[in-house]
Amino acid sequence: MGNSNDKHIRWLEDYCHYCGSQLNSWDVRVSKALGYLKYHCCERCIAKGYGRTLPELRNVMEEYFGMRPCKGI
Repeated sequence: MGNSNDKHIRWLEDYCHYCGSQLNSWDVRVSKALGYLKYHCCERCIAKGYGRTLPELRNVMEEYFGMRPCKGI
């Protein structure tokens, strides 16, 4: 946190189940869309789990789920 993009990102009081990093609203949206309902994960851990890069995961989320990350991510 603390950079100029933070005004576009909503940080939550929730943390990644795997790496412990603070989650934002996009992380939680991606988690829910992929069925991580009880334990939310950050976008990096989800991408790593599926063997994808962040841009590849975002592309899949947009093409198949119609979801785009918010500005600043």
